[in-house]
Amino acid sequence: MSISSDEVNYLVYRYLQESGFTHSAYTFGYESFVSKTSIARGVELPPGALISFIQKGLQYLELEANLNEDGTDVDNNFSMLTSSDLLSKPVEDLKTIVKTKRNMTDAERAEEERREKARAKARDEADAMDVDGAKAATSNGAADDVAHVPKDEVTVLEGHTSEVFICAWSPAATQLASGGGDATARMWTVPAGPSGRGVAADAPPPLVLRHEAKDGKKGDDAKGDDGDPGDGKNGRSKGGATKDEKMTTSSPVKKEKGDEMRKDGGGDSEWANKSKDVTTLDWNGDGSLLATGSYDGLARVWRKDGTLAHVLDAHSGPIFSLKWNKKGDVLLSGSVDKTAVAWDAESGTLKQRFAFHAAPTLDVDWRDDTQFATSSMDHMIYVCELGNEKPVKAFKGHADEVNAIKWDPTGTLLASCSDDYTCKVWSLDKETCVHDFSDHRKEIYTIKWSPTGPGTKNPDLPLLLASASYDATVKLWDVEKGVCVHTLAAHTDPVYSVAFSPNGRHIASGSFDKRLHVWRVTDGKRVKTHKGEGGIFEVCWNVDGTKIAACYSNNAVNVIDFDAADASAK
Repeated sequence: MSISSDEVNYLVYRYLQESGFTHSAYTFGYESFVSKTSIARGVELPPGALISFIQKGLQYLELEANLNEDGTDVDNNFSMLTSSDLLSKPVEDLKTIVKTKRNMTDAERAEEERREKARAKARDEADAMDVDGAKAATSNGAADDVAHVPKDEVTVLEGHTSEVFICAWSPAATQLASGGGDATARMWTVPAGPSGRGVAADAPPPLVLRHEAKDGKKGDDAKGDDGDPGDGKNGRSKGGATKDEKMTTSSPVKKEKGDEMRKDGGGDSEWANKSKDVTTLDWNGDGSLLATGSYDGLARVWRKDGTLAHVLDAHSGPIFSLKWNKKGDVLLSGSVDKTAVAWDAESGTLKQRFAFHAAPTLDVDWRDDTQFATSSMDHMIYVCELGNEKPVKAFKGHADEVNAIKWDPTGTLLASCSDDYTCKVWSLDKETCVHDFSDHRKEIYTIKWSPTGPGTKNPDLPLLLASASYDATVKLWDVEKGVCVHTLAAHTDPVYSVAFSPNGRHIASGSFDKRLHVWRVTDGKRVKTHKGEGGIFEVCWNVDGTKIAACYSNNAVNVIDFDAADASAK
C-alpha cells in the first residue's frame, strides 16, 4: 500500500484549515491544486485526519522499535518513546533507546520520569513568563504594566458550534453580531453593566440567523418559532445551550473556490458546496440592518430583530468582504468570482456589477456614498464609482495579493496591505504610492486607520495606521511623517485583528496565541491583556469604548470591560 502526493497534500491542506492557518491553507491549496484532485471532490475525511495518520505512524514506529531481535513482541517493560525521538531518529537509534530504558532499574526509571516532568514544568513556566508576564518589552525598550483580566470578569457568549470568525458591535445599541463556521450568525444582547461569569446566563438568548443551503428555503423560513439551536426551525437559541463538541474543518476566509483554483472549469463541485461558513458581516450606519456574507456565495440582509429581509444571489463564489456605504442605501460585496457587486438596500436587487480583477476579490471599502475601492489576488487595487463602467483609478505596486484595503476617516488616503510584507498608502492625486512601509518580516493580514486627525471626532490626535502581521507584531505608522512610531510586540503567533478605540487613544489586538492585548497609542505600552481558550480571529470595540469583544476558534465570543481612565493612569 502507498499514499499518493495528492492525498498527502489534501491531508496537509485540511490540517491547515482546521488549525486556523487560513492564509497558509489557501496558499498551499492554490499552489498544489488540491481542489482539482479526486480526493478533494469525492472523499469525506474526518476532522483531524492528518494528526490521526501521523499518530498511527508513530505508534507503528514505536512498536517496531520495541520488537525483540526475533521479531516477537515484548511481554513487559514496553517503553514509551517521546514524539521528538520518533520523528527525528531512525529505527536503529530508537531500538537503542528502548534497550537502554528496558534495562533501567525501577529507581532509575522513576528518576528519569521525575527529570522529564521537571523539564516540562520549566518549559511551561518559561512560556508563561514570555507571554503572560506583567512586564513586556515595547519598541522603545520600555516595560509596560499590564492588568490581567481574571476569568470571573469575562462574559463568555456560547452557542456557536464551530469557530467564530467575525464579530461586530451595532453602532446604535448593545447588540453584538457574530458569524461562524456553523452556518449561523448570532445577535447577542450584551448588558451595559460589568462583564462577568453570570452576565451571559442573565442576558436574553441570542437571535440565531440561520444560513440555509443555497438551493433550500429562503425568506422568512430562515426564522421561525423559538426552539433548540440544533433543531433547524428557530430564530433564537435557548439560554445556556451547551457547545457541540464536534470539530469542523471551516476557516474564516475560504478562498480556495476561486476560478484561479478551478482552471479546469469544474464549476461548483459537490465538495465546493459543502460549507456555508459566515465569512463576513457588517452593520449599517444606524444599526437597523445586518449584512452577512457566506462561503456559499450568498449575501443576506437581516433586520435587527433577526428576521431575514433579503437574500442576495449574484456571486458564483464565496464572499470575503461586505460593506455598507455611509448613507446605508447601497451594500457592496466582493467575491472569489473576481467581481464586486453593488446592491440596492431597499429592494435587495443588483444595482451594478464590477468585473475588473483577474483573480479573486479579497476586500472592498467605501470612500463615500458612491466611490469605493477593491483589492485582489491579482496584486491590483481599483477605485470604482457607481454608474461608471470603468475604474476611476488603478493602483499597481504590490508584488503579491492585496489582503485588505481601508480608506482613512476623511476618504483622502487609501491604505493597503499585502503578502509582499508591505503596507502602502495611496492618493487619488498620485499614480504611485505616497508611502511604502516595509518593516514587517512576514505577510500583513489586515490594517486599520485610527479615528483621529483633522475632520474626525478626535481632531487633536495625529492620524495613525495600524498593520497586523503574521510576524506576530502590530506596527503603528505616523502617516504624515511616514515613519513607524511603535512596534507592539507581545504576541507569539500571527495577529489577525486590530481595532482602535472610538477615541483613538488605545488599540486592541487579537492573535492565534489566544491573547487579546490592549495598548496605549501614545507610548505603545500594553495596559490590559486577556487569555481565552482558543485562537482569536477578530476583536472589536463597542460604540462608547467601554467593552471589547473577541471571537475565538473554540466557538466562543468573549467580552471584557475597558476603563480608559484606569488604563491612562498606568
